[in-house]
Amino acid sequence: MVATKDKQSVILQAALELIAEHGFHGAPMALVAKRAGVSAGIIYHYFASKEDLIHALYQRVEGEFKRALVAGNPQALPLAGAFRQIWLNGYHFYRAHPHEARFFEQYKHSPFYHPPATAAEALTYDGMEFLTGLFAADPADRPIKDLPFVVIYELSLGVAARVALYYAVAPGEPDDQLLDQIAAACWQAIAR
Repeated sequence: MVATKDKQSVILQAALELIAEHGFHGAPMALVAKRAGVSAGIIYHYFASKEDLIHALYQRVEGEFKRALVAGNPQALPLAGAFRQIWLNGYHFYRAHPHEARFFEQYKHSPFYHPPATAAEALTYDGMEFLTGLFAADPADRPIKDLPFVVIYELSLGVAARVALYYAVAPGEPDDQLLDQIAAACWQAIAR
C-alpha cells in the first residue's frame, strides 16, 4: 500500500507534468488521476478542488526553489558574492527543473497567483533571513536600490529565469563566464 505522502507526491508530480506540458486547462483532474495511476476520487480525498491542488503544487515547487536558492550557504559570503551564488542557484534550478520552470511561469501569470504583499512574505524560508533584512532595513541604509520588491526580483531572479528558459530551447549553452557576467549585470542593476 502506498503511503499518504507518497500518493500526494505522485498526484502532485502528475499535475506538474501535465500542467507544464498542456497548461492548466489541458490538465483536467481525470488526466491527472490517469497519469498518477489513481482514481479521481482519491485526488479529491487529498485536495478539495483543482484549485486546491494547483496551490499545493505551487507551495511545493516554491519550497524546492527557495531551498535551491540558498544551496551552498550564500549568506556566508559578502553581499555581492551572495547575490551571485543565489542568482546562479536560481538559473541552475530553472535549467535542471524544466517542468517546475514552466509551471512557475504559468502560475505567476494566472488568476491563481496572488503576489506577496511584502519582501519578507516572499522571502520566508530558512536561510533567507539576510535577504529579508535587506528589505527591512531603512531605505537610506540598504545596499540595494529603493525599488519595489517585484522590480528587484525581475531585475535579478527574473532575468535568471528568462535566460534559463531561453537556453532550454535555444541551441548551445552559456558558459560559466557568460553566466557570471549576466549575474554581475543584474547585481549592478539593483545595487546602489
